[in-house]
Amino acid sequence: MSSRRLWIGLLAFVAIVATLLIANVATGNRPILGLDLQGGVSVILQSTDEASADDLLVVQDLIRDELETLGIAEPDVRVEGTNIVVDLPGVKDQAQALDAVDVAGIVTLRPVYACQAGVTPADIGDLLPDGQFALITSDGMQTCVVGAPGGTGEVFSRGSAQAQINQLTNSWIVSVDLKAENQAEWNALAAQCYSGTDVCPSRQLAIVLDDIIQSAPTVNQPSFTTGVEISGAFTEDEVRSLARVLNRGAFPVDVEAQRVETVSATAGADSLRAVFIAGAVGLVVMLLYLIAYYRTIAAVIVFGLSVWGALVFSLAALVSKATNYALSLAGITGIIVAIGVTVDSYLVLFERLKDEVRSGRSPRNAAPRSFQSTWRTIVSADLVSILASAILFWLSVGSVKGFALYLGLTTLCDLIVCWFFTRPATILFARRSTYASGKLLGLEATR
Repeated sequence: MSSRRLWIGLLAFVAIVATLLIANVATGNRPILGLDLQGGVSVILQSTDEASADDLLVVQDLIRDELETLGIAEPDVRVEGTNIVVDLPGVKDQAQALDAVDVAGIVTLRPVYACQAGVTPADIGDLLPDGQFALITSDGMQTCVVGAPGGTGEVFSRGSAQAQINQLTNSWIVSVDLKAENQAEWNALAAQCYSGTDVCPSRQLAIVLDDIIQSAPTVNQPSFTTGVEISGAFTEDEVRSLARVLNRGAFPVDVEAQRVETVSATAGADSLRAVFIAGAVGLVVMLLYLIAYYRTIAAVIVFGLSVWGALVFSLAALVSKATNYALSLAGITGIIVAIGVTVDSYLVLFERLKDEVRSGRSPRNAAPRSFQSTWRTIVSADLVSILASAILFWLSVGSVKGFALYLGLTTLCDLIVCWFFTRPATILFARRSTYASGKLLGLEATR
């Protein structure tokens, strides 16, 4: 390949990486930092009733899904013994944290006797007979008298509730699927309300969460087969909120916050500073050794790592913007491990180049042959790391998932930089007339 084509490809790649970096910095798009680096709130939840390990795992998954839906960056939700620990990076207000994790209430389904505006549950609660309860609606406009729960939100298929637009009426509705095994339970309630029996004279069925009526739709058919549609004078925000409530209904147990701990931003900044100092010292020591060992051509390593670092920063910023994954200490650990993987790529290439020079070839001829010989080895080694990261990311949760994400991302960057920067830079460097005699890599060709 001609030197001109190599220079064009090299400079074009560097320009693309530089443009990405400048664009992210100029727009303030940076990687979101995790709880251990920017501070935040940690909430410890405990079941109010006896719960099995499987119950806690179900609650853990549903809380994580809900928090990610709310836009909390990389919430770390994990089971520790009989507790569920939720770490919320960037959240500084304890009340905000409690609101964010207050997603595990059990949804109940109650027949409605009547609703009245302008009164509170306290006004009529003491006047009700046994088996009837006064509950307020979520908008605070009405108080409804309801009966005992006739079922729970577990009649709905987990995660099936969706906010949609009715194409005929152009109004917002909520559609949700019924579990096959719970269809009879739902239809028994629906039949009572559809017929307007004594236990449901209003023909309304209240969907209740934490003693607050989220919605009380009128039942307009006696039985349902696979799913239910809830319609009314809803706004988009109201139907999306109701869909989230219905999706919470599959929680097997109720949980409540036992302790809330705040990790200060100062502690996070100290951790970040320590990481930068440790990383910088290690990187400088490594580069000094490589410069002493490989001499002039070590410039390829120095510039290559700079390009690699700029690409990693840009991709990490894009990942944070597009997803809820934050950069935590675990993620930085993955990046540091990937630095070793990246340097190994240079070592494999340069050691092969040294062998070629020792065998009597000129650096000009040895450079492309060396890269061709080592490229498959570099790809194989990096693909093993990427595959391992993908499996770890798929099977793990929390901080381990962040480690796997950034290890895989940065290893992928190594492959990109190796082909588009290291390959042309090494070949062009070896073609310089200064090294025609073989004075390259700290040795001369064998005579």
